[in-house]
Amino acid sequence: MGQDILMIANPREYVSHSSTTSTKWLSAEEFWHQEDLVKKHDQVLWQSFNTHSKYQRTVQQAMRFAVAVDDNTYYLGSAFVIEVGHKWLVEYVMTDPEQQGRGIGSAIMDRIMSEAKAAQVTWVILNCNPTKNSGQLPAFYTKFGFKKVA
Repeated sequence: MGQDILMIANPREYVSHSSTTSTKWLSAEEFWHQEDLVKKHDQVLWQSFNTHSKYQRTVQQAMRFAVAVDDNTYYLGSAFVIEVGHKWLVEYVMTDPEQQGRGIGSAIMDRIMSEAKAAQVTWVILNCNPTKNSGQLPAFYTKFGFKKVA
């Protein structure tokens, strides 16, 4: 099992990607009041990460959620953002396993990077497990300007 790697991106340099997947940019309060989204989010979290304890500690700090939804506002995937000054920490980027391979993760990351650019955030930071998704995660994040921190 590989150790997570730290990756950072400068959102000022980000050029948005086009996506056909609809995303919502929700405050933590708005997210927690949408019971159907929260329920599916928790199911996917358990399937993807097998965790609740670390998640519960971390999510209490979340300020924003990027949520991908279909036309019926059905949950497809999400990530949340913790704001630390002019830096954003992105946590739990995930897609419903039944929806993977359809650009949902890309839509989520595009929304986060576009919002970070608009908010004039200095850095967007995330941890990446280089062994998950057949080792494809580092390459996925580089599409959004992320670079591995040495």
